[in-house]
Amino acid sequence: MAIKHYPSILLLVLLLASNTLSAQTTLSDSISTQLKAGVKGFQERYHSPSLVLIIVHKGKVIFSDASGYADLEKKVPASVDTKYQIQSITKMFTATLAMNLWEKGVIRLDGEVSKFVPEYRITDLEGKHGKTTFLELATHNAGLPRNSQADIEFAKQADTWMLTNKEMASIKAPSMDEFLKSLRSAKREYPEYELKPQDSRQYSNMGYALLGIGLGRAAKTSYQDAVLNRIIRPLHLNNTGFGTVSDQDNMLASGYSYSNKEKKFIKTPDYYANAMAPAGGIYSTATDLAKFISAQFNPENGVLSEKSIRMMQALGIGWQRSYPYVKHEGAMLGARTEIVVHPKLELGWAVLTNVTDLDFNRINEYISSLVLPQLAEKPVSDLNQYVGTYSLAGGSDSIKLYLKDGKLYSTYLEDVLPLQPLIFSGNNSLKSDGLNGHEINYNFLTDKNSNVSVLNLSQLMWIKQ
Repeated sequence: MAIKHYPSILLLVLLLASNTLSAQTTLSDSISTQLKAGVKGFQERYHSPSLVLIIVHKGKVIFSDASGYADLEKKVPASVDTKYQIQSITKMFTATLAMNLWEKGVIRLDGEVSKFVPEYRITDLEGKHGKTTFLELATHNAGLPRNSQADIEFAKQADTWMLTNKEMASIKAPSMDEFLKSLRSAKREYPEYELKPQDSRQYSNMGYALLGIGLGRAAKTSYQDAVLNRIIRPLHLNNTGFGTVSDQDNMLASGYSYSNKEKKFIKTPDYYANAMAPAGGIYSTATDLAKFISAQFNPENGVLSEKSIRMMQALGIGWQRSYPYVKHEGAMLGARTEIVVHPKLELGWAVLTNVTDLDFNRINEYISSLVLPQLAEKPVSDLNQYVGTYSLAGGSDSIKLYLKDGKLYSTYLEDVLPLQPLIFSGNNSLKSDGLNGHEINYNFLTDKNSNVSVLNLSQLMWIKQ
């Protein structure tokens, strides 16, 4: 459950990264050294008691490091296996559960959530009754406010602590009874599917709490058991579960805020998620989040098909889209975490901290500037890679690209065009000058092994044989 959100800032290098992949699965010593320095540097810069970073490429951990303490008083060092509150990253588990139940035919994405949560009775500000689908909730497009009126005591507790920093044992989200009661008089704050920039949405903790309740009831079990049995256990997330407060059998990183005025760390109150568990009630580790990130590239994990994974990324189901990335942040007093995924490069990372305020933009830029150049391969420049026969997809026509005297030629419209070599016009793009000012452009796509596989020519698809 986020307290604060920062705007998304991406370096130009993120947008210029090549679409092709390298076979590299390790980082150079120089890059690893700089990343380690960054982990320590950002931990100190943002006054976080600890900071953990893990980076995954093609399902393999290529970097991990931890700096600082999970518990300052007891001097417990942080590690990749330290359990942290992941707060709103929980929403990614809730969204994944929604897609899993949709694949199994348990729910319809366009089905009304009130079928399973009859307590929910939504009206707009003019009193007009409405309906809300699972997809609207999962994409933050239902027009619901950020929090429900049942969260008033939680809001007062959180604001009071942040204003005074006076000792407070705990702050609590509403109970299930309080939340369900609030649903009977729910009001829509925004229009449904309001047009927003791609990287923003009408973010709603209330909507995800409602979504989780509906999914659990649809699955004829509790929301928590559905997530455990359908996501956490199949992905072997052995140190992930529900809970935001430590006990003797399950120790989580202690939460802190840093007082610039007093130049010291202040321990934050315990937070009890209660009915808000589907919006921010899970704990996890860097190691487990690396597995969750890897599952975004692996449809064989038994949780979701490749189509569902891509639907989530493309439609913003759970994910916040920030091209070429999708991401999600979690925040609460004493906890701030984020996961970032680059679907095209099969790259992702997780950052976990136990402090209230932290800006991930600089951290993400730093990671991106170091890692992307290592993993993004240069465009195909070897003309031999383009040589071959290309057949029209679904048709009977074909063309050939061939080498002559070290230059690349095409048989496309060879009876019309003068014989001339193709020349590079961009990354994996070539052209012939043509006639009357009209150029013929050849745009090539590569597969996961960086081999030329498809040609886009004259707005048609040609497949390399």
